[in-house]
Amino acid sequence: MVRELFLNTCILVALTYALSLMYREWPPGGNRLPYTRLLAFTAMGAALMSFPAEVSPGVLLDLRAVPVVLVTLRYGPGMGLAVAVPILLIRTWHGGAGVEPAVLALLGVLLMATVARRRGVTLQGLVSTQLWWAPALLLPYPLPLALLPDGAQLFLQSAAPLIAFNAVGLLICTSILVGRFQALGTLQRLTRQAELDALTALPNRRRLDADLARLGTQDALLLIDIDHFKRVNDQYGHSVGDEVLKEVSRCLETQLRARDTAYRYGGEEFAVILRRTDPAFLTQVAERLRQAVESYPVQSLQGRSVTVSVGAAISEGLPDVVQRADAALYEAKEGGRNCARTYSPQVSETVRVAGGA
Repeated sequence: MVRELFLNTCILVALTYALSLMYREWPPGGNRLPYTRLLAFTAMGAALMSFPAEVSPGVLLDLRAVPVVLVTLRYGPGMGLAVAVPILLIRTWHGGAGVEPAVLALLGVLLMATVARRRGVTLQGLVSTQLWWAPALLLPYPLPLALLPDGAQLFLQSAAPLIAFNAVGLLICTSILVGRFQALGTLQRLTRQAELDALTALPNRRRLDADLARLGTQDALLLIDIDHFKRVNDQYGHSVGDEVLKEVSRCLETQLRARDTAYRYGGEEFAVILRRTDPAFLTQVAERLRQAVESYPVQSLQGRSVTVSVGAAISEGLPDVVQRADAALYEAKEGGRNCARTYSPQVSETVRVAGGA
């Protein structure tokens, strides 16, 4: 029996590692268990039943309870039951004297895992401060063996190794999953840090480039440049200039909808992506942002304000939205600054002629 349970443990660990690779983001779906992972956990239980320890005719012992515990603790009793039912159907199909105890055993483990979850037991806690819960969760598993003929002897013979192997397997598998979750969380934090501008805390050029590649046809790009920013640095110093950039970035963020995003494009220039924007109102939106900055009292300049020039362009699914927004920004600067312009073919022609001159 010990040899078969050890083989079961090896299979369990290998399958859990393979399943952990299906988690590719953090948080991993909240309390939702995608069908692919639901099937994977169920298949894990079925695979474990293919290599059982047969302690008597029709009485099969294995680690099928572990995936049920994992799912119940992570996703709740409903998902745990969704994994347990197919496993029990497969066990019923195998037949034998141990079918009824097998059903009672797995349901008992499911109930115990549900109680543990409501008492605050988590996968993360199971491998740290709540370690003692691992064997406690499996205590109901061997109890139904006592219902069989000669059940007392089977229980005394099998209970300890069955609980021990299941508890060890549960801890190893939990460690694999928690380690995967922590790695994904760390990767997400590092990715966010790499995509944030250190000064303004806005998404940076790297993030902007990634979001530009996913623009929809009704999305718009605005390029916003602080007018005569060099004068601010020359007159007040670069530290004050940095504070001005921070305050302008906060002003822009307060003017945007939840689905829109402001970026630090570089230097004194910002960018804004507007999602699902009516082209007829793009100029009004650009002008509203310009007015918001102009009327914003910049504390680092003793309450005085700065002005910006804005160039806007609708994506229309075309790859040159940055060039078109930049052309509109160029026209705004050429038009005296502190104004907003929206791209049109005439803007492009004006920029081309000016560049040629």
